[in-house]
Amino acid sequence: MQGFFLTFIVHSVAISIFVLGLRKLKLLEVNLVWSAISFVLFATYFTALFIGRDVIPLEKYLPDLNWNWSGKIAAIFVWLIVLIALLRLKTGFIARDAGFTFKQNENSITPSLFVILCALAFHVTLISFIGNGPDYDAEELLYQATMPGFDEEPMFRGIILYTLSLAFVSKRYSVFGANINVAGVILVALFGLLHGVMYSDGQFTFSALSLFLTGFYGFIFLWLREKTGSLLLPIAAHNSLNFVGQFF
Repeated sequence: MQGFFLTFIVHSVAISIFVLGLRKLKLLEVNLVWSAISFVLFATYFTALFIGRDVIPLEKYLPDLNWNWSGKIAAIFVWLIVLIALLRLKTGFIARDAGFTFKQNENSITPSLFVILCALAFHVTLISFIGNGPDYDAEELLYQATMPGFDEEPMFRGIILYTLSLAFVSKRYSVFGANINVAGVILVALFGLLHGVMYSDGQFTFSALSLFLTGFYGFIFLWLREKTGSLLLPIAAHNSLNFVGQFF
């Protein structure tokens, strides 16, 4: 856990330098209060992932579990609590503002489904070349088909995208029909850094492939979120990619 927080601090410094550069170029305005709130949300989320086993000791009752169900469930409780807090405390906030709606933007479903199919095809092709072959069991399949999307998308493309958009205010740019702001791009960069640059066993490790792939898929999920106005398809896409990837 200490290694992760060292990694997180390095990532935060890198993102802060990037934000300051964009601010100097007058591409965004910074709200310090919402920046601090976003930072606390990040830290709280990842703390929940690590201490979840202590708070929700599923392994005590299901000792054969190999995946971090407890951490993921704890993280889901985090975004649920934050969503309720926003609904009660943030004037004018509605759940749809953070993507919590089943309603899809007009004319968004067909292009979004096309993007998901292309992402799946790319993912399968890539893993077929660089993967180690099928390696899964029933628990892993169930975990990958549920937890990543229900945990990460509401938090990253929902809650934190909302707070970052208030922290880093910018104009929106149309990217293949989806209006994306600078906060979304920063979130994608951080998502990639979290997977590509890590501190463990007393040293930092860097994986260009992990950085690129998680950043790429993070952008796909962001695009789906902004195109549809909902978290429904980002959740479906995230879980589908993780699930299908187990077979190759």
